[in-house]
Amino acid sequence: MCTLGIDVSKNKIDLCLLTAGPGGKKKHKVLTNEPAVARKVVDWLNAQKCVPESVTVVLEATGIYHENLAYGLHEAGVSVCMANPCRVREFAHGMDILNKNDAVDAFVLACYGELKSPAVWVPPSPEVRKLRALLRQRDALREDVQRTVNRLEKANSTSTPQEVIRSLERTKSWLNEELARIEKLITDHTDNDPGLKADLDLLKSIKGSERAGRAGDAGVAERRNVQKRLTGSGLSGTHTGRENVGEFSAWQTTYVKNRAVRSAG
Repeated sequence: MCTLGIDVSKNKIDLCLLTAGPGGKKKHKVLTNEPAVARKVVDWLNAQKCVPESVTVVLEATGIYHENLAYGLHEAGVSVCMANPCRVREFAHGMDILNKNDAVDAFVLACYGELKSPAVWVPPSPEVRKLRALLRQRDALREDVQRTVNRLEKANSTSTPQEVIRSLERTKSWLNEELARIEKLITDHTDNDPGLKADLDLLKSIKGSERAGRAGDAGVAERRNVQKRLTGSGLSGTHTGRENVGEFSAWQTTYVKNRAVRSAG
């Protein structure tokens, strides 16, 4: 068995491969973070005589920059673990590792995988991934609409040329049309999947699950995505891995209670 720690950034990924535990020999590699980076990681693993199916990869979720890598490695048969950044920092302090750079971070992640055996990540279903992307796009359009409205208000309050005002009005009109189109796609997508719609409605009904502001619905999709990752079976309200994310404890309790009530009915 081999353990590979990967530190992910926007432009590159740093790899640290352990083939004989934290005290054994380690191998480093730096690759450009590009859409096909997972294939290059697998090729490098094969060159190190590590069969993908025998490799455990540990990485941290870094916004969106880890997604192509994580999905690609999973599809190649690699066991992928998403480590909790707070737990990894505590682990590094416990190992008295104070220096911080990308190569060291990759080594820490590899050691964390060797010694802590974090839960294996299970990707969300294609339906959830599509919903998440649609919600992100809707939130982005809402931001664009609000920015355009603000600019239009300022333009109408100053000596702005009419050509500029008309341009802003056309922009606002187009953005609202596109926003309505995306909202319809979201409705159609959830209506075609009763389970997905029920889960989304349940999460929205939980106090605090939809944060006020611009990223509320995207946060709902992210919660479902992370919950699916933790359980490996969607919204089950349980967690079988060794790691735990504290903010989900109340969410899980509420979900279990609601599910029990529905089952009893």
